[in-house]
Amino acid sequence: MNNRVAKAKRSLLYSVDTIINSYAVVFFSNNIWFGLLLLLASFVDPLAGVCGLIGVISANVFSWLIGLNKEFIRKGYHGYDAMLVSSAIAHFYSFNQTVLLVIICVGIFSTLISFLVHGILHKYNLPTLSFPFLISIWLFFSAFPSMQTMQVHPELIYSLNEKHKASGFTLVHWLETIEHFENKLIALPKIISVYFKSLSSLFFQSNVLSGVLVALGLFVYSRIAFSLSIIGFIAAYFFYPILGGDVADFYEKFVGLNFIFLAIAIGGIYLVPSLASYLMSVILTPLLIIVLFGLNRILLMVGLAPYSLPFTLITIMFLYLLSYRVSIKFLHRVHYQEFSPEKNLYNFLNANHRTRLFNYFPIHLPFWGEWMVSQAHDGKITHLGEWSKAFDFIILDDEMKSYQNPGLHVDDFYCFNKPVVACADGYVASVTDNVEDNVINGNNTLQNWGNSMVIYHADGLYSQVSHLKIGSLKYTVGDFVKKGEIIAYCGNSGRSPEPHIHFQLQATPIIGAKTLDFPLAYYMKRNDNGFELKTFSKPGDGEFIQAVEVNPLLKSAFEFNPGTTLSWKIQENGKDQINQNWEVFTDSLNNSYIYCHTTKAIAYFYNDGNMLVFTSYFGSKKSILYHFYLAHYKLVLGFYQNLAIEANYPVATISLKVLNVLQDFIAPFYRFVKSYFKVNYVYIDDVHIPSEIRLESSAEIKVMGIKSKAFQYSTELKFSKLNEFRIASSTSNITAICEN
Repeated sequence: MNNRVAKAKRSLLYSVDTIINSYAVVFFSNNIWFGLLLLLASFVDPLAGVCGLIGVISANVFSWLIGLNKEFIRKGYHGYDAMLVSSAIAHFYSFNQTVLLVIICVGIFSTLISFLVHGILHKYNLPTLSFPFLISIWLFFSAFPSMQTMQVHPELIYSLNEKHKASGFTLVHWLETIEHFENKLIALPKIISVYFKSLSSLFFQSNVLSGVLVALGLFVYSRIAFSLSIIGFIAAYFFYPILGGDVADFYEKFVGLNFIFLAIAIGGIYLVPSLASYLMSVILTPLLIIVLFGLNRILLMVGLAPYSLPFTLITIMFLYLLSYRVSIKFLHRVHYQEFSPEKNLYNFLNANHRTRLFNYFPIHLPFWGEWMVSQAHDGKITHLGEWSKAFDFIILDDEMKSYQNPGLHVDDFYCFNKPVVACADGYVASVTDNVEDNVINGNNTLQNWGNSMVIYHADGLYSQVSHLKIGSLKYTVGDFVKKGEIIAYCGNSGRSPEPHIHFQLQATPIIGAKTLDFPLAYYMKRNDNGFELKTFSKPGDGEFIQAVEVNPLLKSAFEFNPGTTLSWKIQENGKDQINQNWEVFTDSLNNSYIYCHTTKAIAYFYNDGNMLVFTSYFGSKKSILYHFYLAHYKLVLGFYQNLAIEANYPVATISLKVLNVLQDFIAPFYRFVKSYFKVNYVYIDDVHIPSEIRLESSAEIKVMGIKSKAFQYSTELKFSKLNEFRIASSTSNITAICEN
């Protein structure tokens, strides 16, 4: 019985999510409160609200019946187009059984067309935006003149009045109430009134109350999106009359949202919010107006309106143009969409590992142990011109020599015949393995690259290792190799006076192709105090570097595979607290996360066996999982004595809500709130066969450079698992013991 009740409850919550998210996603959001406010705003005109809701339910039920991805349905990806078209039908036509049937058909058709459009645009890494809505509304509105039972709107109010007389309430009375509300706001400047009415046109309405609710939702969802909506609107309000338009078109012809959507999309959703993205959204506004005028005249000839087509075209064309840039100095694309301008910005600023992972395919060092960079990018010897973005590696001893005496033969050099490994998974694309190794100080310029292997990793990304030992290449063209597998041995072939590894990234499978400026995912750099972790960086000349040497205790303790469970016994200030139970899951996109069954909190993480990085957290800040997320925000799974790793959290992670609101408004230009993470590798009992390791970390927030909040953490690992986790703050001391 309890299981049936729980299942029914989950089904109900899922259904509610599918509806609310279908409204929020119109503004690129997944904020449930924003979705609720938009749903409420749609019901300012009750009929429009009901029809929009029927459209959403029709699309989602159809998507569920044919077996589409349930997570995508829940996120509202299939419902919002039907909601918009259905709201338009409610505005123009009287409600009857024909309209009800049409709205159900709209839900089905909008789902079909959205998949077709997505399939086309996704190939070019472009969003679908309003195309499914536009195709649906144009097609259905073109069909309506042939449907004699579709009646225009004037009869609507009176027919509904008859139905509501029994309750003493009529739709006219409700609309009069709305009109009275607007009259109360008659003192509002025209620009503010037009702004609210433009927002209400989302639901094909033109009233201030609906617009106020949409604006409130925007503010709750994102201060950056809210400010961009105002900036985009003001720019249009200024340029529109200059170009000969009447700003009443914004709500009478339902075109005002074009400018607001453009500002939000370009200013903070598809581009990282910045001064440049704000300016670009303003610069594109007069162009959008001219495109709007042109499309309006063209579509008028066939009895259609442009609606959101100008915004959709300008945004798609601009994003497509950005994909052809050869250098990126500003206007950075958002590669992992967080559905929040603030999160997009803060993750970009903090060089969040998840964001970097989507920016760059992870490429690792092609060797084991410590080597020195004898020539880095833009080297003065051979790394010149189109071949400048490459690395040369050698091994040096304590006397900074690359060989043992007398150094006359290749065998005297430390790196000769050392293993060369695959820098990432891939398929062998090109191989040369017949070039003799040179004598020391010899050079074979005719066969410049010597014995080489090129491996395909991703579209447009290949790695090349050269000057390999003759006969040592272990794979041939077409073979699959895994990261870290030995593919050959270091030699002295080609243009190589002494043994070394030449390593480069390139866009084609040709040996010796021009190089790509591409970073290494992560590696350890030796410094005066030990080692420093470098992530997605490019080592420089003379640097001593090595791949991460994974520690077995660290690896096993933080190996959170799906299905892993953790139970924590908790004490706060010496008093027992409710135990917390965690479980590891993966979502529909194969992202891993830890779920706390006790507090319902979720922490997303990434672990590739070398690094553990927490990427986002959702839930109560009183949960132990929240502090675990803060304490282990970025870990390398190798133990290096006294190693310290530092990073910045997204601002909202540990800062106060009031400060977040203020910071969000000006974050693209100036940040006065900063959050800091630091972890120290303090103790290990045995480097080779460890049974105990202790890490100490901290999380703190500074406002205008002054510390305002801080936590201190200590994590103890014992016998292949987490053992104890301690949390200290100014108000409490918490100890959590892992019982499994």
